[in-house]
Amino acid sequence: MSAPISHSSDANGTSFWSIANIVLAVCMSAFTLFWGVALLSGAIRESTRDEKAESAAASATASAAPAAVTTAPATAAPTALAEVTLKPDLANPLAYDIKEFKVKAGQKVKITFNNTHPAVPQPHNIVISKPGTKDKLLAAAMQMATSPDGMAKGFIPESTDILFHTKLLQPNTTEILEFTAPAAGDYPYLCTFPGHGILMSGVMHVE
Repeated sequence: MSAPISHSSDANGTSFWSIANIVLAVCMSAFTLFWGVALLSGAIRESTRDEKAESAAASATASAAPAAVTTAPATAAPTALAEVTLKPDLANPLAYDIKEFKVKAGQKVKITFNNTHPAVPQPHNIVISKPGTKDKLLAAAMQMATSPDGMAKGFIPESTDILFHTKLLQPNTTEILEFTAPAAGDYPYLCTFPGHGILMSGVMHVE
């Protein structure tokens, strides 16, 4: 009986493929481990990047929000000078051409009285008194008609109701009256030459 014949080439082939399989298995394991680590690292980096982006967006929003601004209260601009020019009315020389005008309380007022009338020259003045005192002032002015010093006083009564006044102006003369407007109210103005103030009057409205 003959002994079995051993083929060295078969043994070598088997050993080669065994080793090849082991090497391939190790490589596949290493490849799988590498990509697993890589994927995990990428996920961690992506999560970190998202957190940073959210943080940056929040910071940008906070920066973009308008800061609270404290505005100092506006200082009221000084009121312009109120200028009025009065003269005897051309149609009626015993009346002012302006019967009323308006100013602001505390405003600087400049009244220019030009006592000029081409046809009927007369002496006139302007007296501004407290509200509601026109009739009282008219009566006081009429009493001065018989006073020996009435003309010397310009027919201006001595009264605490009078606030501002010009002197008695002769025809074709001018006087400027400047003052600060008093508190709000309606202040009568009139000529106190006896008899004139019945028609020659007006109202300064202070607002």
